[in-house]
Amino acid sequence: MALAVCFSLNCFAQGPSAVACVKDLEEIPGFLLENDTGARDHLAQLGQKHFDDALAEAKSAAIQIRGNPSCEPVITKYLRAWRHGHLGVEDVVAAPAAPAPQQVVPQQPGADASAQHLKNAPAIEILSAKTLRLTLKSFEPYNRDALIALIEARRKDLSEHSNWIIDVRGNGGGADSSYQPLMPWLAPDELASAGTEILATQANIEGWARICALDAPGDAECEKSLRDPLARMRKATPGTYVVMNDGGAMSYDRVGRLEQHRPSRVAILIDGGCGSSCEQFALEARQSFNVKLIGRHTYGSLDYSNLRPHDLPSGRRRLWYATTRSTRIPGLMVDVAGVPPDIYLPMEAGDAAKSEEVRRVQSWLEGGSLAPGKSK
Repeated sequence: MALAVCFSLNCFAQGPSAVACVKDLEEIPGFLLENDTGARDHLAQLGQKHFDDALAEAKSAAIQIRGNPSCEPVITKYLRAWRHGHLGVEDVVAAPAAPAPQQVVPQQPGADASAQHLKNAPAIEILSAKTLRLTLKSFEPYNRDALIALIEARRKDLSEHSNWIIDVRGNGGGADSSYQPLMPWLAPDELASAGTEILATQANIEGWARICALDAPGDAECEKSLRDPLARMRKATPGTYVVMNDGGAMSYDRVGRLEQHRPSRVAILIDGGCGSSCEQFALEARQSFNVKLIGRHTYGSLDYSNLRPHDLPSGRRRLWYATTRSTRIPGLMVDVAGVPPDIYLPMEAGDAAKSEEVRRVQSWLEGGSLAPGKSK
């Protein structure tokens, strides 16, 4: 009987890569249900069979791995059965090479990173005497300083243009702190904010404790920001939720410092590529009376957040999973359908269509029409 089962699964043909991949897959469901803030909700919504079938399919695909291809695509597809955002896996150690040593071509991560930072840097384009376009391609932490520098360098232009188009189409998020330098120009006098809860488990404590070393080595501010959440988790009963701060489920905070010369009309261009911190930016900015979201629904990846690392049993891969949940849910769930626009623009294909959207929004801000092919 054992031999029959083994042959049916091609056991003898399985190499170490397939075995390691299956081992990692088998670890994931139990770990998520204990530590990921969205997993139990997803199980209740979709049912056990949904996840059993997804795991069986993933293990079947893993068994077919031959040689040294990555298991990452197999696990990634399986994780999509749980949710489509804020859950992922990365290879951290390459699979064992063939017996003969291979020469590795040196990489230049510093140069690659600098090029990427430059490509994603915030930018301002003057469209007319009344209107400018502020493009924010990413809210990765490195863009905070870049945005501060841009605001200071172009303060005169920002102050003198009453109409702003803020283009966050394709902005996959990063950190909420990256867009904060812009909020004095946009925020209302009072900002309503949902709270955040952390699931206190030993794995989550360990994940929070190591995140700075992985994402911001040597950053004292990062270490400082984690002290209070870590202390709250360590005091809590394992498996319970603790608040990240004392603001409660909803806080209503007066905004202390607002820019004197703020734009009078702001259109924020959003689409399905706007996710995570980009969606949080949209939720906060739209509270202003003079801000409208225009375009299409955002990606829908915000309800469960603050991803932390967990090394899978093989030692080759690292799982990134959510350790917090928003107190907005279930009343206002972003993950279901994203943040909706105030004014919907149907999606058109191609770069020319993206440029045409900017032209249409400019026309609308300046008293003309938002309709295609029309202006003032």
